[in-house]
Amino acid sequence: MQELKDLVFRLLAVDAISGFEEPMMRALVDELKPYCDEVYDTPRGNIIGIQKGTDPDAPGIALAAHTDQVGFIVFNIDETGFIRFRKVGGAVTRSIQAHQMKLHGTKGVVMGVVGIKPGHITKPSEANIVPPIEEMYIDVGAMSKVEVLGMGVEIGTPITWNTEPLELANNFIAASGPDDRVGVATLIQVAKNLKDKSIPSTVYYIGTVEEEIGLRGAAVAVFDLDVDMAVAIDTCPAGWQPDVNMRDLYYEVGKGPAIHLGKGGAIRRFGSQVLRRWLIGAANDLGIPYQSGMVLGGNDAHAIQQTKSGIPACTMAVPRRYSHSPVELFSWDDLDNLIKVLTEAITGLDSSFKLNRI
Repeated sequence: MQELKDLVFRLLAVDAISGFEEPMMRALVDELKPYCDEVYDTPRGNIIGIQKGTDPDAPGIALAAHTDQVGFIVFNIDETGFIRFRKVGGAVTRSIQAHQMKLHGTKGVVMGVVGIKPGHITKPSEANIVPPIEEMYIDVGAMSKVEVLGMGVEIGTPITWNTEPLELANNFIAASGPDDRVGVATLIQVAKNLKDKSIPSTVYYIGTVEEEIGLRGAAVAVFDLDVDMAVAIDTCPAGWQPDVNMRDLYYEVGKGPAIHLGKGGAIRRFGSQVLRRWLIGAANDLGIPYQSGMVLGGNDAHAIQQTKSGIPACTMAVPRRYSHSPVELFSWDDLDNLIKVLTEAITGLDSSFKLNRI
């Protein structure tokens, strides 16, 4: 478990918002190289690692995790040196004010804080209102726009929360960016687990870009690959907290990895039920608890299953509380068990596996 934790901590230390994934792309290449026959990046930005199987008739499987995270971007700079910014992806607006920020400028990281109106002069009518992001600003201590530009901060500079991972009771951890650093860690750990095994199937480990702004990397990730099936590894929102009704969020942190049935507000996207049953079978064989339900939103599986002539795809996820905030909370045990189930499932995959639904 400590080896897995060390890996995740290394990845959490890498800041890479959508459209600016290069730091995580480089990290993933370095981490995958010892375990894959081939690792390369595509012009679109996706990272591909390939472990060649022993049987060309066995189905090729893609494991996909996104390398980007939600964040922010410099939108404008006031003449007085205050920085206006916008979201990249779906950060929770009420989690932004009065937070420390890192601005990843051309001369290195510049630290700043999101300003907030002093409580002494805040009107009662304003006290419980979250201002729109258009009214927010970052203070880096500069006295002018010229000074900000001199720091290497300009329009288009990516911004991330400045937080440190916090280990909690019951083997829980809160951090900025588990979505989807835990998925990237899964790619690496499964590749390591399978390296010295004689696996019939060829495994493609794919780090996708721009998932948080429209599944854009996944939409083109497998066109040039001999992929027959795919599993996206991600996080998913969890309930079981005072302000969330379990009727709205089924999953719980610490109760096992999630194997999704479908996603979308009206369940507009179904994953492959063949793959879902395959993963559940592996979990049952290992005696590992799992959760299977439906959640809101989309992920890389939904883009991949629409490519080529249609690739069967499903999702495994680590449930986490406080999604798209600087304190996303998940269970180390859920992540560890997800990796074990996925490793077991792929180990038993061979040419007898049938992907058709009937």
